[in-house]
This record gives sequence, C-alpha cells and structure tokens, in this order.
Amino acid sequence: MGFKKNWDVGDIMSQVRRMIGEIRSPYNDGFTGLTCKHELYLLKCFIDDQYNDLPKFGGEEEWEQQRLIQKLRQ
Repeated sequence: MGFKKNWDVGDIMSQVRRMIGEIRSPYNDGFTGLTCKHELYLLKCFIDDQYNDLPKFGGEEEWEQQRLIQKLRQ
C-alpha cells in the first residue's frame, strides 16, 4: 500500500488565513487576538523545527531561493 495524502494544503492555508483574520479583527478583544497569535507562533515554530529536520532533496534549493527573492523585492 502506498502513501495516502489525507490533507489539502489549500485547506490548511485557508484555516491559517482565518486565524489571521481573527487576530486582525477590530471586533475581538486583545486577549482573543493575543491567544490566536500565540497559537500561530507555536505553529510556525513547529513547522520551522520539523522542516529543518527533514532530509534534503534535489531541486528544493530553487524553492527557497525563489522565496528569498520575493522577500527581497518587498
């Protein structure tokens, strides 16, 4: 039996966008925004840590360089 992907990156990104919307919402109090932002930070740290522990694959340097160029253009 091969690998089965049980998630969709678009759905995950949509959920993160909703979190960001809650953080930025003027209708939420500071505590709600702070809590959501803390959870987003924990998620970011988890992804960074896990990504750094992954094996390297050919061609991935290109993704990272494209992201770096995008950030520098801003």
